[in-house]
Amino acid sequence: MFTVVEAQKLKKFLHLPEQAGIDGLAKALSFRFYANINDDEIIIDGNTLIYRMVDCRVQTARKRKGMEFHPCKSVGMVEYGEFAKTIDSRFTCKCISCYPEITDDTCCCSWKFTLQEE
Repeated sequence: MFTVVEAQKLKKFLHLPEQAGIDGLAKALSFRFYANINDDEIIIDGNTLIYRMVDCRVQTARKRKGMEFHPCKSVGMVEYGEFAKTIDSRFTCKCISCYPEITDDTCCCSWKFTLQEE
């Protein structure tokens, strides 16, 4: 799976420890391929990280062309969840807002990562 390989390579490149925590996930997310082509933001509050895709090139292009949005929630659950777990196995991932279940119209999608303390 590409997302796991990407996380492993970023973990090595960034010299992140095995359990990289919130700061490690924030750093790795900012180096992802998607972070370079989309407008995103990261909000950290204690053991929680919110990752918001403010502007997604794919969804913006579909909207501009009058197309229905791509239903990416199910893919995102796997992709973001596995990415985070590769950075630190203690993470859980929850979708806050993503098509087709948009609950926040200020962004294209939003994901919540919680670091489960042992």
